[in-house]
Amino acid sequence: MPIRTIVAVLAAVGTLCIASGRAADVAAPAPGDIKLLPGYRHEAERGKDTLIGKVWKEGGLTFRYDIGRGAGNAVNAHAKNDLLWCKEQVVQGRQLLLGFSKDRTLYVTFPQTSANFSGKVASDEDLADMLLMCLTYAPAVKP
Repeated sequence: MPIRTIVAVLAAVGTLCIASGRAADVAAPAPGDIKLLPGYRHEAERGKDTLIGKVWKEGGLTFRYDIGRGAGNAVNAHAKNDLLWCKEQVVQGRQLLLGFSKDRTLYVTFPQTSANFSGKVASDEDLADMLLMCLTYAPAVKP
């Protein structure tokens, strides 16, 4: 193989490696097109059989998500005596369950899509932030 061909191939491979490295730096969008409030960031993590990750704000609230058939139903999984309250509502045609535990953990579950969000809320503002973001969860409808 001529040296020019080898150099051209190496240059092409190098360009692809650089481009793929830059693509990995771009944050993945939050699941279900969740709209993040200002200052919040999203980080996808590796799950075995579900989609997992977290949303957080530097020095503030962090909440996690677990989405998929293996995720179950986080609100129903907690014993009734562990929850201070449990509420149910229909939001944009989807059932929503909310549970708030004695240790100030808010659980948000969309049972139809096995989507669970949970986080310890230190203040009423954290509670409002988490609800405002989780309620924007709108997964793509599969045909």
